[in-house]
Amino acid sequence: MWLDAPDIASSAQPGQFITVCCEGLVLRRPFSVHQVSSLSSPPTGDEASPEPFACCHSERSEESYRAQGKLREGTGKGEIALLFQVVGKGTFWLSQQPAGNKIDVLGPLGKGFNIVPGLKNLLLVGGGIGIAPLIFLAQYASPQYQVALIHGASTAAQIYPFLSLPLTINSSPSKGEEKGEGEKQSNLLSLPSGVQFIPVTEDGTLGRKGMVTDILPDFLDWADQVFACGPVDMYKTMAELLTCHSERSEESKLRNCQISLEVRMGCGIGACRSCTINTKHGLKQVCRDGPVFEMNDVLWQEVKI
Repeated sequence: MWLDAPDIASSAQPGQFITVCCEGLVLRRPFSVHQVSSLSSPPTGDEASPEPFACCHSERSEESYRAQGKLREGTGKGEIALLFQVVGKGTFWLSQQPAGNKIDVLGPLGKGFNIVPGLKNLLLVGGGIGIAPLIFLAQYASPQYQVALIHGASTAAQIYPFLSLPLTINSSPSKGEEKGEGEKQSNLLSLPSGVQFIPVTEDGTLGRKGMVTDILPDFLDWADQVFACGPVDMYKTMAELLTCHSERSEESKLRNCQISLEVRMGCGIGACRSCTINTKHGLKQVCRDGPVFEMNDVLWQEVKI
C-alpha cells in the first residue's frame, strides 16, 4: 500500500516506522516504512547515529509527527509504502481503503538501522512479514554495498514479493563474488538487481528448505554486518549462532548485529511506556529507543512479546 506523504518520505530512514489511526480503534497501529519513492545515500557513521533520524523525543509533541497520507498507486515521488498482513480490525480496515482516501499518520518514528562505516558485505535476514523494513534498507544500501537478503517463510506464496524478485542460483556468496553474480533475472518490481535474494521455505516449495537460521551459518564468513527483522524465536537462535561465530573470531564484525523488534505499542512516541523491554543498559522503550537494537544488548530471556 502506497501513501502520498512527502514529509515522511523525505526524512524516513530504514528501520523507522509510522503509526496509523484506524477507524474504530483507540490505539494507533505501527507499521514499518517498507519503501519510499525516492532515496538518498545510505546512513553511515555519525550520519546514521540515532540523532539525525530518531524523531521520537519526549520534548516533541504528537502534532510534530502528524501527517495526512493519501492512498496512492505508487507512481509518484514523495510516497511511502507499507507492507502488512491482515490479522485484525486495524489492518483489515486499512486494507479496505480505496485510492484517494486520506488517513491520519504519525511519523517517521523511532531509531533506524546504522551501517558501520568501511564495511562491504551486508547480510539482511527477514522472517515472515519482518521482510518489510529490510526492503527499504536493501534499496538504501545497494548502491554502495554488497547486499544479500535472506527471506524465510512457511511456503512459496509467502515469499516476498510474490514472484517479482530475482532468485539466486548460488546458496551462499563468497568474498570474491561481485554484485549480481549467481542471479537469474525476472521481472523486477522493487528490489535492486544487485541485491542477492535467497528464499527459504519450511516446506521446500521455493529456495532452500528449512528455517532462515538453518542457512545463516553459510553466510557468516562473508558478512561484515547483519541486520534482521522477524519473530523473537528467530532472534534467540540468531543470537546463539552469532555468539559462537564471534567467539571463534576475535575481530568478528558480527558483534553489532542489529535487529528490529515488532511489539504492541500504545502511543508510539514514548509517552505511555507500554513497549518497554529489558536490556544490558537498563529499560528501553521500543518506540523511542528502537525499534532497532543491537542484538547482544537485549536480554532475550526476559523478552516476552
